[in-house]
Amino acid sequence: MAEQLSMFDVPSTEREKDSIVRVPQAPKRPLTKAQQLFKKRVGRVELLRTQLEFDTLRLDAGLAYFGEHIHPRLQRITGLRKDLTRALAPYLNDKRLKGNNRKKTLRKILADQLDQVIGAEGSLEDTELLELFERIHKVSFEQARTEDAEAARLEMESMLEDFGIEVDLSGFGPGMNQESLAARFEEVTGQIKDQFDQRRLRASKNRRMSPKQIEKERRLQMAEELRKKSIAGVYRQLARALHPDLEPDAELRQRKTVLMQELTVAYRNNDLHTLLRLEIEWIERERGDLDRLSDEKLAVYNDVLKEQADELTAEIKALPYHPRYAPLIVMEEPFGEIVLEIRGNAEALELDQLIAQMEQSLACLRTDEAFKEVLAVVDEYRRMARN
Repeated sequence: MAEQLSMFDVPSTEREKDSIVRVPQAPKRPLTKAQQLFKKRVGRVELLRTQLEFDTLRLDAGLAYFGEHIHPRLQRITGLRKDLTRALAPYLNDKRLKGNNRKKTLRKILADQLDQVIGAEGSLEDTELLELFERIHKVSFEQARTEDAEAARLEMESMLEDFGIEVDLSGFGPGMNQESLAARFEEVTGQIKDQFDQRRLRASKNRRMSPKQIEKERRLQMAEELRKKSIAGVYRQLARALHPDLEPDAELRQRKTVLMQELTVAYRNNDLHTLLRLEIEWIERERGDLDRLSDEKLAVYNDVLKEQADELTAEIKALPYHPRYAPLIVMEEPFGEIVLEIRGNAEALELDQLIAQMEQSLACLRTDEAFKEVLAVVDEYRRMARN
């Protein structure tokens, strides 16, 4: 029995793809280097597009699972943190809590719980918790939040200035949720990339171009011109070959109808790569070689395909950090390391265990044995800190 692929798995092989109608092939001659490179790059772009499609489906599945299973649990945990914080706060002044170390530990526990609530909700609205925050930190929540945001902004601007980059970070402010933060971060990243690109462009203009560079520029211009012309040209060429109305065989006519639909969609979407793939498959089966593509046309096509592969690679790398997937991002601070987590059932199980522990602790804090539970919480926190 074939192994079923989980929505959290990564594919090990490329999807099977529909092929052009098979017809008798003429004996194949050895491919030139340009023809070999063309086939290689067509395959590379196909593989990258498949990977991008799968990664998108995988992230969408992770996002759907998060919304249905993880988010409700996180909300429950945040509510329990608030209840536990309120239940523990009165013991800050309890004379039975002897020794400064235990009092300091309890203060740290309360500060951590408040930070977790703020991280989950982006703010602190509860009056009782706001008063506790000020009592612990000796500063109001609003003032602390403003100071932290300003310090982070100045640190980032200073770091960028060291690289000669000027970016307006004033859009980063207190109370931003993860979605807004991710969107603003993506915008700033784009500004930084634009400035790097402009600097490279200015540097290249100030240099005398070598004959090799001049030839590269010429080919880039040709590629851009061909990009505009080829979509319509390739479409017309293939439409004549694949149009089902011109096919007398019923089975082939049905097959060509499907291919013609794919061809039309690619043309409407300005999808040059799909048109090139259909063209090369048709040529291979119709003629048995690539002679219908001139060396000059192949050279330009190869440049276009390389550019498409580079763009797809960049898109695949950037996909997890799209604002849409912000709930799956773990980011401890505004400019800290970004980690993507899609753990599915394992994460849900861990959260259930944490919820059970918090509910049990809260139940104990509402009994006559509450002080013993406070001591247990403090000692457990200190033990974990040592480890």
